[in-house]
Amino acid sequence: MGISNMGKENAVKYHTNNTHITHFSIVIVAWKGLSRRSELLSKALNAKLWFFPDDAPYIQAFFRTLRKTMTEKPKIIIVQLPQGPLLLEALLLRKLTKCKIVADVHTGFLIASNWRGLLLNSPFIKFLRNADLIILHNDFELNLIPSNLREKTLIVFDPWYLIADISKQNGEKRNDYIVFPSSFAPDEPLEEVIRSVKSSNINVKIYITGNWKRYPKIIKYASENIIFTGYLPTKDYYQLISNATGIITGTKREYTSLMSAWEALAYAKPLALTETRTLRTLFENYAIFYNWRKSESIINAIKTIISHKPNMLTRERLRLRALKSVKNLKYKLKNLRQS
Repeated sequence: MGISNMGKENAVKYHTNNTHITHFSIVIVAWKGLSRRSELLSKALNAKLWFFPDDAPYIQAFFRTLRKTMTEKPKIIIVQLPQGPLLLEALLLRKLTKCKIVADVHTGFLIASNWRGLLLNSPFIKFLRNADLIILHNDFELNLIPSNLREKTLIVFDPWYLIADISKQNGEKRNDYIVFPSSFAPDEPLEEVIRSVKSSNINVKIYITGNWKRYPKIIKYASENIIFTGYLPTKDYYQLISNATGIITGTKREYTSLMSAWEALAYAKPLALTETRTLRTLFENYAIFYNWRKSESIINAIKTIISHKPNMLTRERLRLRALKSVKNLKYKLKNLRQS
């Protein structure tokens, strides 16, 4: 997950940053939806970011990727998965340009949640064995990777430390509201959180970001305390988080990490998360965990994040861990370029 408040764009995006990797030898390619993770990785690696918004069968995206690659001939292509056909095209492009292929594997590529996933992603999982490097988002995802591929698999945490801290620019400001950054995906416990708040006497205002039109029935819950913002420009989105008292988010699906949780760390906000093994392993001692099936657990988590401060020592430990994982990725990419 990670596209909770992101809209489609019509042009290829580029990011630059001063690092040891130079001359845009690396590109990150995304189709259909652009994840915040890919944006941050492009900054961390000084990579070009090619985003070709398109829907299945991705014909336009295929030809735009082909044309751009043949024109610029990057040394390394990192593909944002899902969109299984993108992995297949990248492997074909390797034959044409001798580039190296890195698969950035989101959970949705490995676990099909609906028939579209079975059709558009599952047939392409077998091609992971042909990638030069596989990068995952957390250790639990390793359980979904065949053991014979783990030697070329690397865990790279989202480089959340690159998110600009707007609160430092505008001064500290805490308002009496919490934010649920939503992608309106089936694995989110959004309705459970909303119903719990409405059925309790807790005095809290929740802003729910993202495109609620993906699940239009949800708007029936709108009220003075349940506010659906719709898609927000990046600056407005981060300003909302920066001024919030806390963040609540979550997933019902195992193996999934959440950009919204990393964003809470970036702004040093108290964080409430669903109780999954993956999330507990990632955010132990920082987040408050709740059982999405139990209203009382949800309400207790909300009460905690609006009355407690975050654990800054744990936040620093997580920052150093993310930095180390990106450093390891840079080392692997350097070796790929030289091989």
